[in-house]
Amino acid sequence: MAEILSQRPSASWQACVTTIKCDAIEEYVSILVKGDWTSSCTWYQQFKSPAETQKKGKVDKKTRQRIALCQGPQCHRVTDYRDQLLREEQERLTPAQQTSSGSIASP
Repeated sequence: MAEILSQRPSASWQACVTTIKCDAIEEYVSILVKGDWTSSCTWYQQFKSPAETQKKGKVDKKTRQRIALCQGPQCHRVTDYRDQLLREEQERLTPAQQTSSGSIASP
C-alpha cells in the first residue's frame, strides 16, 4: 500500500463520500475523502475528536461505549475506502497515459 500512497495521482474530483455501517460501533457513518487524499470519518469528528468532545459536553452511556470502540482516523474502513479511490484513479489514468505515450501513430 505504501507504493500506492507514494504515487498519488491528482484526483479528478474535489471530494467523495460514502456511507457504511461501521461494525466497530454498530452505527452508520460517512467517510469523506478530499481531492488531496485526506480522509476522515464523520462519526469520529462528531463524537471522538478531542476538539469536538470539549465543545459538546456530556454524551449518553451508549455513545460513551461506542467512543471506546471507535478506532479513530487510522481506522481500516477509512483507509480502505481512500485506498480504493486511489486505485480507481490510477486505473482511470493508466490507459490515457499509455495512449498519449505515442505507441499508436496516426496517419
